[in-house]
Amino acid sequence: MKRSQFMIQDRPELVKYFASKNPGHLFLFVLPLWYFSIKSIANSDISAVTMFFSFFVGVIYWTFLEYAIHRWVYHTHFKTRTLSYFLGSFHLYHHKEVGDRRVYNSGFLMIYLVTPVVISPFILITGKLGILGALILGLSIAYFIYECVHFLIHYKKFQSGYIAYIQNYHFYHHEKASNKNFGNTSHLWDLIFGTYDERYKVYKMSGSSEFSLIRSDKV
Repeated sequence: MKRSQFMIQDRPELVKYFASKNPGHLFLFVLPLWYFSIKSIANSDISAVTMFFSFFVGVIYWTFLEYAIHRWVYHTHFKTRTLSYFLGSFHLYHHKEVGDRRVYNSGFLMIYLVTPVVISPFILITGKLGILGALILGLSIAYFIYECVHFLIHYKKFQSGYIAYIQNYHFYHHEKASNKNFGNTSHLWDLIFGTYDERYKVYKMSGSSEFSLIRSDKV
């Protein structure tokens, strides 16, 4: 049998391990990280200033990872077909089938596979468990917010406020410029790395994209 473009199309039974329909499932998976982080902070002797600074660094670090993974992992055209077949299932498939609600958020296996990789720099630069806990807490809370924002972007059409702005930003990336506007919660790193496209401000979501929303007015 001929292989499909993405693994998820041939192995739908794997979706429940690598993706989820909403961030509610993810809450259970990030709880152990929050528990470890809070306990590490509580049992440490770091100052409040150090704790809040480390927390803030963790938040900023996630916003960079959000951009970097989206741009340089999910949107890289790998020469190896097997790699494209596997990695494309996590994002390019979402571009192709934007209405597939099974893949709006990450699954538990994705979280537990990626977490050791993304926190390894923290482990290398600090020997204090309290600082490590604050860094991980900032990163994991920012990550959970990112997942909630992505779900809301695909939930319904927002008319004003932050979600309306980031929804337009995100769908402009989907429909008009897949090589621009990689940020999912802000345009900070797009500005820094030159991938910011301000034309999203005048972009209007297409009927097909509106129809793909969970609560769509297009029926």
